[in-house]
Amino acid sequence: MSRLVVISNRVAIPDEQGRPAPGGLAVAVEAAMQGRDGLWFGWSGQMSETPPPPVTIDSGHMKYVLTDVRPQDFREYYNGFANRVLWPILHYRLDLAQFNESDLEGYLRVNQFFAERLSPLLKPDDLLWVHDYHLMPLALALRARGHANRIGFFLHIPLPPPDLLTTLPRH
Repeated sequence: MSRLVVISNRVAIPDEQGRPAPGGLAVAVEAAMQGRDGLWFGWSGQMSETPPPPVTIDSGHMKYVLTDVRPQDFREYYNGFANRVLWPILHYRLDLAQFNESDLEGYLRVNQFFAERLSPLLKPDDLLWVHDYHLMPLALALRARGHANRIGFFLHIPLPPPDLLTTLPRH
């Protein structure tokens, strides 16, 4: 059976007893991993001007791989484009959207950075599960690196109609 690789903005590491962290995504990942090996990749929650190599935590059949991001990238990717543009638009709150070109550049840069860090960890038969709006361009970045893996994308809310999405500059 193929290994399942989950990629999300944050990673929910199990506690010392191996119990999954609380939260919907952690519970879903735990259920999906029953009877298979897996890897969960994402942001460590830490920032560093020069991010060190990713940290791997082994927990039974799962590997949790965590990477730091640069403070500027956090501001532009997470606080900026993901939460000041995508979150409002995807939640029908156009009045809250604040588009900024540098935030978009940071968002794209972090998705490229995730692809760069994840790429050497992938096996040809891995099944990739990209989670949520923080990582919409990740599949394209992985394809550009030559990965032909099956890639699924999960958006935790229904996709809004096209007329809302087209309010986004460079949609």
